[in-house]
Amino acid sequence: MTSKGKTAGRLLLFLVLAFGIAWIPALIMNKKIGYSEWFETNRYFLFVLPLLYAPAIANVLTRLITKEGFGETYLRLRLRGNVRYYILAAVIPLAAGLITGLSATLMFGKFDLTEIRSNASWKMVVGFFLSIVTAGPVAAFQTIGEEFGWRAYMDQKMEPLIGTVGTCIIGGIIWGLWHAPLTVEGHNFGKDYPGYPYAGFAMMALFCTLHGIVLLWLVKKTGSVIPAAIFHAVNNNGGFGASSLLISGIKDMEGFSGSMGKQALTLIPYAVFCLGIMISMVADKRRTKQEVPQQKAA
Repeated sequence: MTSKGKTAGRLLLFLVLAFGIAWIPALIMNKKIGYSEWFETNRYFLFVLPLLYAPAIANVLTRLITKEGFGETYLRLRLRGNVRYYILAAVIPLAAGLITGLSATLMFGKFDLTEIRSNASWKMVVGFFLSIVTAGPVAAFQTIGEEFGWRAYMDQKMEPLIGTVGTCIIGGIIWGLWHAPLTVEGHNFGKDYPGYPYAGFAMMALFCTLHGIVLLWLVKKTGSVIPAAIFHAVNNNGGFGASSLLISGIKDMEGFSGSMGKQALTLIPYAVFCLGIMISMVADKRRTKQEVPQQKAA
């Protein structure tokens, strides 16, 4: 079997395991216990753990089953020369939330400083950001369960096969669809929206594709999956909260929240930023390929 054939085989096995370990117990619990009871309470926490850590477990199992070994796991901190990327891992998701909230206001509402101030005082805002940023590294112990799988394994196997752009897009869609057992139960967007649940699946895929671009970039820049886990944790705990801080003048807030189309439009500025990140990764990869032959010739 060729090298690419082995890589494809390992990738396929990883995906089967990542989906199976997460979906099988989630679908059973959704049907037998009910989503709210098993996932949103602490009574069935042992059944929630496989879902949270399924990609990481799939990474380890795939390496063991295929006898690949654990040469490069991307679990080292690699802080030297990379501190700025750790800072960006905490700042970017909050900045993205603020920009998305401002976009919502400018597109579908009216900028009203009085309303914004009434929603939260500056002390509350500062406290919110400080708590989210400081809690990020701690919460990363939870999100590492996904990032150790998606970024440290799936992306690494996928990129040699379909390139950086393909990895960002296909990998993002796969990651988004992996959340389907929760999305269908209203975890991300509720259930009261046009096109339920397929519009929710599409929106989750869009979110994951955009975030996945930045997460892959962080891993490439640092050689570590830890910044990606911090980004993921900060986004989960503060991304939506940050966006709500700058939303004002939207009369039909319920209608806005229930429209996947309107929410997708508010992501345009963030999508432009992510596109720039993806282009920079492609350029870096091309530059690296050009430098290697020159070094050999020298």
